[in-house]
Amino acid sequence: MTLPSSAPEPLHQHGRLRTDDVDLAQSVVSAVYEPHVLEPHGGGRLDARLNAVQNGSLTLGYLTYGVGAGITLPPSERWYHVNITLSGGSRVARGDSVRGETAAMAGAAMLVPHHLQTIEWDSDTAQFALRVPRVDLESHLENLTRTRISDPVDFDLVVDLNSTAGRGLLRCIEFIRSEWEDGGILTRYDNSRRHLESLTLTNLVMAAGGPHRELLDRPTGQEVPDALQRAVDHVHDHAQSLPTLADLTAVAGTSARTLQNQFLRHFDRTPIQYIRDVRLRGVREDLLHPSSPEVTVTDVAASWGFYNLGRFSSMYREVYGEAPSETLRRCRS
Repeated sequence: MTLPSSAPEPLHQHGRLRTDDVDLAQSVVSAVYEPHVLEPHGGGRLDARLNAVQNGSLTLGYLTYGVGAGITLPPSERWYHVNITLSGGSRVARGDSVRGETAAMAGAAMLVPHHLQTIEWDSDTAQFALRVPRVDLESHLENLTRTRISDPVDFDLVVDLNSTAGRGLLRCIEFIRSEWEDGGILTRYDNSRRHLESLTLTNLVMAAGGPHRELLDRPTGQEVPDALQRAVDHVHDHAQSLPTLADLTAVAGTSARTLQNQFLRHFDRTPIQYIRDVRLRGVREDLLHPSSPEVTVTDVAASWGFYNLGRFSSMYREVYGEAPSETLRRCRS
């Protein structure tokens, strides 16, 4: 997700703020995210810029202040925030004892709802700021672990973006950005937004450290009878509505790790890979038997939840040895 220096700002069509006025910057950013105190440092002129979109329950924005700045975020009880550093760096403190640093494309600050937190930005810092409702994130973690979450989660202060899940989180953020910039399918289809929200939250809780890891990584214990079959049936019955891992754990009545192990043992596929395979087979069937002479590859791919057509075509060719357009052309002829 490295951005060329000549590229437009991320989400530039969705500008919310351009100002050198400190009070205005604090007011607008507070309205989009959460009330806080902004204090520019070093005597330079503020150059605050915020571009932001609302993707379902998630708020994603590109934010920079153009000068060194301190931000004080009081407890709110309502939101988790993830500040993904794109350039520059930041130093973050939670309360009086927990401290961490983020560097460009290597770390993200995880801000929790129940603690006072302070952030110091370098003058060249720019970040993607992701706001997640507390109820959504904790409900998602409940679904993944099959465990009641009654209190805010003390996630570790810094998320490693170089981990597998961290890179997955970056890919989710990049996809949201590109779809909103291009006016893509994500901006028009509720199912696609819901699926991407769930995938983003899964990667976030998997990438973040903290006490919740014990719930995610605990031994599987006794498997729930018929859990795998219930999950598989749900995939085949609802493949076009893009079931998520959280959906499958709820249907199966077991944790994400237990379900993942069962899928790997029986199918040599993760649940997400299995869902993708079923969706690809659905596309193949619809291209082999088009519903009308006017149907296009884009129509069929979108109906099965494939919104990045370049990536979809590459996967399809890898599995079936031909481009999806070739399949449709052959059947029509």
